[in-house]
Amino acid sequence: MTMKHGCMALAALLVAMGLHGQEAASAGKLEKSLALGATLTDGNSETMLANGSFLLAGEQERLGSFKVGLEGNYGENTTRTVVDGVEVESEEKTVSNAKLTANVKKTLSRVTFVYLDGSVLNDDIAEIDYRATLGPGLGLYLIKNDRTAFSVEAGVAQVWEEVADIKDDYLAPRLAESFEHHFAENAKIWQSVVYMPEASDFDNYLVTAELGVEAPLQGRLNLRVVLQDKFDSQPGEGLEKNDLTLIAGVNIKL
Repeated sequence: MTMKHGCMALAALLVAMGLHGQEAASAGKLEKSLALGATLTDGNSETMLANGSFLLAGEQERLGSFKVGLEGNYGENTTRTVVDGVEVESEEKTVSNAKLTANVKKTLSRVTFVYLDGSVLNDDIAEIDYRATLGPGLGLYLIKNDRTAFSVEAGVAQVWEEVADIKDDYLAPRLAESFEHHFAENAKIWQSVVYMPEASDFDNYLVTAELGVEAPLQGRLNLRVVLQDKFDSQPGEGLEKNDLTLIAGVNIKL
C-alpha cells in the first residue's frame, strides 16, 4: 500500500474517530459550525482568496470529548502588464492547502484524560504532498469549568510525510497546550500550540499555533478572526520555514 493510500486510510480513521465521538457525546454538548471567508480585489491586479472550514465537536461530562475539523484555503493573484503594446496576463497561485484534524479525549479523572490525536495535511505552496500524524498521549486540565478550558498534553506521534518530493517517516514526541474561554452572547477566544520534534533529531521539528476570536453578529452568524502560524525547521529547499495566515470571515452555527 502506498503512502497516499495510507494517508487516505488515516483520513478515514480520523473521520471514524469523530463519528464515534459524536455518538458518545450525543447526550451531552454537541457543536457544528461552518466558517467561510473570502477576499477579492480588482484593478491592475486581481486577487482572490477563499477559506472554508467545518467543525464538529462534542463533550459529555465524565466521559470525554471529541473534535473533528476540516479546513481549506485557496488564493491566486492575476497581474496585467503591457509588453510592446500587448497586454500580458499572468496568474500565480498564492495559497492552496487543506487539512483534516481529529482529537478524541477519554476522561480519567476530574482533571486528567488520555487522548488520540491525528491529522492529514496537503499544502501545494509549501510543497507538502502529504503530512500525516497519529498518536496517543496523556493530558491535564489546569482549568476546567463551564466557560473556560486550559489543558496541556504530552504524548508521541508517528509522522509520515512527502515534502519537496522527499518521503520520510519518524516518531516524534508531542507537546501541546490549548486554551478556550466563552463569554456571554456566544463570543469566545481560543489559542493553541503544538510542538513535535523528531525523536532522533531535535533540530527537525514542527510547530503549529492558532489564535482566534469570535463575536456574535446576528442569530447563528458570528464574526470570526483567526491567526495561524505553521513552522517547519527543515522545509523543502528554497522554501520559507514559517507560514503565517490571517483569516477573517463568518461562522455559521449549524
